[in-house]
Amino acid sequence: MEIRQLRSAVAIAKRLSFTQAAEALAVAQPALSQQIAALERELGVRLFERTNRRVSLTDAGRAFIARAERVLAELGAAAEEMSAYAGGLRGRVVVGTYQSFAEYMLPKLLGRFHSEHPGIEIALREGMADDLLGGLLDGTIDVFIGHVQETRFAGDRALIEEPLYEDELVLAVGGAHRLAARRSVRIEELRDEPFVIFRPGSSITNRLLALTRGAGFTPRVAFESVDSLTVRALVAEGLGIALFPRLLGNTPGPNVALLSLEPEPVIRRMALVTRRTAYGAAAERFIAFLRERMPDV
Repeated sequence: MEIRQLRSAVAIAKRLSFTQAAEALAVAQPALSQQIAALERELGVRLFERTNRRVSLTDAGRAFIARAERVLAELGAAAEEMSAYAGGLRGRVVVGTYQSFAEYMLPKLLGRFHSEHPGIEIALREGMADDLLGGLLDGTIDVFIGHVQETRFAGDRALIEEPLYEDELVLAVGGAHRLAARRSVRIEELRDEPFVIFRPGSSITNRLLALTRGAGFTPRVAFESVDSLTVRALVAEGLGIALFPRLLGNTPGPNVALLSLEPEPVIRRMALVTRRTAYGAAAERFIAFLRERMPDV
């Protein structure tokens, strides 16, 4: 049984005329008659009663046409749905990023994207940079928003980085801390301080370790967390100091003082990171959206 036979049978049933159905389908009438004859032989029943003057449906024909119409409707819907996927109107995109970015900046972006592309589902994965970049390379994540410099994937040729914005990494201290009135500090001055760090594997923690290593010491870790608000709250309570994004430190939350590091500010360059392999249309639309809208956030 072929789809064209179903379409032919439905066309005849609607018009009760082989001649008119052949014209509508743009086929020769003998070819149409042969299709129906072959279909009836395959089914073992007659679908149409034919006389010189009229064509009518048999009982079997009425039952068959009802099912054929449903099948053709489903096929049409499937074709439309696949066209939507092919055009990027439907699909699923998995985005990996830091908890801090997901909490403060991504919701606004996703709201705009959803209003423009309601058929595309966005799934969010939060975590440490090393873990998320590994997911990007193995295909479980489509897009990473973060940075690669301080990760084990720095320089990986399979990744493409496109700058999105810059943020300064500063020292966060509690309001009563001895350094709270300062505007800047040298990393060497922090040798004896307890630190609140983001979980190992975090790019911020990797940067902190590089800075302290260059100053000749290893930070004494008092607490660690995956949550930026928890890190900030612990610092505010005087339980340690932290390397912290200025962007987040300037948002409402527990009171901390933010000090630039000397002799030069420590800059974190956030990027849109993708694979060099081909993407589907939905992911391509989301990537294009980020390139266009990210500067507005």
